Amino acid sequence: MRGSVVLLTVFVVGLLGGCGETVDTAKQTFPRSTVPAGEGGDRTGATGTPKTNDPAFSNDKLRKLEPCGLLTDDILAAVGTPADSETEDFGDCSNYMKDKDGKDLSVTLYVGETINGAEGADENIGGLPALDSELDDGSACFVNAITSTNPNIGLRVQVGGEGDDLCGTGRTVLTGVVDLIREDPPTREEKTGSIASVDPCSLLDAAALKTAIGGAETEMAPYTLHWCNWIGETVAAGVWFRTGYDPKDDTVDPGQPVDLGNGLTVYQTAETDSGASCRLEWRHRSTGSDGDDEIIEVDFDNSSPPAGDNGCATAIEIAKLLVPALPKP
Repeated sequence: MRGSVVLLTVFVVGLLGGCGETVDTAKQTFPRSTVPAGEGGDRTGATGTPKTNDPAFSNDKLRKLEPCGLLTDDILAAVGTPADSETEDFGDCSNYMKDKDGKDLSVTLYVGETINGAEGADENIGGLPALDSELDDGSACFVNAITSTNPNIGLRVQVGGEGDDLCGTGRTVLTGVVDLIREDPPTREEKTGSIASVDPCSLLDAAALKTAIGGAETEMAPYTLHWCNWIGETVAAGVWFRTGYDPKDDTVDPGQPVDLGNGLTVYQTAETDSGASCRLEWRHRSTGSDGDDEIIEVDFDNSSPPAGDNGCATAIEIAKLLVPALPKP
């Protein structure tokens, strides 16, 4: 599971851009940029001008995809010998396999990620603007295809191993994934009350959120299709839908139980070393599979809080706004 967001980073280092050249780091929010050319909606082949905002790759459609259904044996066999794919989150899937030389090869697909540095997309993968970046030591490559703009969202394949051309491997896999989404997209089985295909950005009323955070002006900034942030000058709020273990069973970093009302208990963790930062977590829906429950996380950060304020009262107010808008499990 990827680390939980620390929104105060936004205030400490500013809104940063980049190419995502770090493996499995904590989420951050980055500035919006636009793809300078090729924006539109017409489908073109990989030999034409790549286009973003193709209806086949709308955010709503991407949320409904089954990510491990996209890492098919046929696609992975083009770069080696596949193992069993493992679901990592609503939009993530990994396969720890062997390349054609029998060396270890890890392939992780992220569906609906923020694509940083998209203005430098100078490749064409399946008709989508694309770019890649490789770690300095050559141990991993990140291949990205931009599906929509403002903000830039897309598909990412992260490839790790000892092979000589990890970026080429990633491009081969991502090409297969893009083609499959166009031709026969595998969708997840929708369960009653699931948040898997819900847009977290759509659930909080802007005026009510502004009131809850003390009147501060914020800008909506989706990070992934399952994670939405609202960023202001000194405050930030976030809602993240993910999978994981029930927070009440956490023995490593247990949160303080808080009764939110109507029988809902959330688990609260606060940090005040630099400003105020509060995280609330709770299980929305049990899947019956260990470690794969549907989890909701609400974060609130304030870089200039009033004395004695840890941010949790505000986080609770945000959670109370969110709960009535959630699908009922």
